[in-house]
Amino acid sequence: MMQSSALAAEGAVKGLPEILGVPVQQIPQCAGCNQHILDKFILKVLDRHWHSSCLKCADCQMQLADRCFSRAGSVYCKEDFFNGPGSAQS
Repeated sequence: MMQSSALAAEGAVKGLPEILGVPVQQIPQCAGCNQHILDKFILKVLDRHWHSSCLKCADCQMQLADRCFSRAGSVYCKEDFFNGPGSAQS
C-alpha cells in the first residue's frame, strides 16, 4: 500500500512540467521550506526565492510582508534589525 502511494506521488511530480509547460529545474525553490514555488507571486530577497508565508524574521519569526532588512545573509523585521540580534522578547 505504501509503495503505490509513493508511485502516485512520483507520477504527480513527473506530470508537473507538462501541466506548467516549464521544466522542474526552472521552477524556483523556496529558501525557507525548500519546496517548489507554484504561487502566483514569488518574493526574491537576498538573491533567494521565497513563498510569501516563508519569509520571516530570523530573530522573532514574524512573517515579513511589506519590508525586511538584512544583515550577514539573514532577514529581519525593522525592530530586530535596529535592536540587534537576539533582541526578540518571548
